Amino acid sequence: MIKRTAAPIPTPFGVTLKHWRTTRRLSQLALASRAGTPPRHVSFLETGRARPSQDMVLRLAHALDVPLAERNRMLTAAGFAPAYAERPLTDVTLAEVRFVLDRLLHAHEPYPALVLDAWYTVLEANGAAQQLLPPPMPGEPVERPNLIELLLGPYQQIIVNWREVLRDTQHRMQREASARTGDARFLDLLQRVDSAAGPFEAGAHPRTECPVLLTQLRTPEGVINTLSTFVYFGSARDVTVEGMHVELIYPADAAADRYFRR
Repeated sequence: MIKRTAAPIPTPFGVTLKHWRTTRRLSQLALASRAGTPPRHVSFLETGRARPSQDMVLRLAHALDVPLAERNRMLTAAGFAPAYAERPLTDVTLAEVRFVLDRLLHAHEPYPALVLDAWYTVLEANGAAQQLLPPPMPGEPVERPNLIELLLGPYQQIIVNWREVLRDTQHRMQREASARTGDARFLDLLQRVDSAAGPFEAGAHPRTECPVLLTQLRTPEGVINTLSTFVYFGSARDVTVEGMHVELIYPADAAADRYFRR
């Protein structure tokens, strides 16, 4: 009688590895070449026939350009402790990062600048940006505002082209989502944006006469045009720092410039 060997059961790490390899559109051979390991070993890891060392997990994650938070999840799935810290911005070890952020915010005055975390929570804001944030409600606990919640709430009244800005935000978050499949908090925010945006209407294409999307703000002095640029930290070694970005809002014409300067 011929005994049949039971097929190996993919491990949580194997499933995660295959997800990231297919997300990056790499063959097992291509990934193996990048990580400096035999293709057969990659296959065995995905199918559960082999278990990785901690070093192999990190090598594969690096080869796949996996975000730090997701690398920690890969390590946990393989049975190892997370390798990358996730410290609050107030932590003493992030003093250099705070120094750079303070310089950015101060130098951008009189135009608004916001420091946002990976879930679009406003961590810091310069004076100009604080005037665009709704004041805290009397008697309510003071919480850090979230830019997505503001967009879905009070900003509907002050952004003239709100639907266009919402759709642009949706597209940007959808691109991020492919690298954040294990981030339930982010995916919940995206689901709320998807729900508010609704189905894409046939013929509802963005205007192309302007090379960038302008956010039109309703002010007491009339509608002003602004545009945003984003600043990220390169070579981050902390989950918090990698997930942060600074949104620098600029006037898009002379009228908006005069408004912010006043």
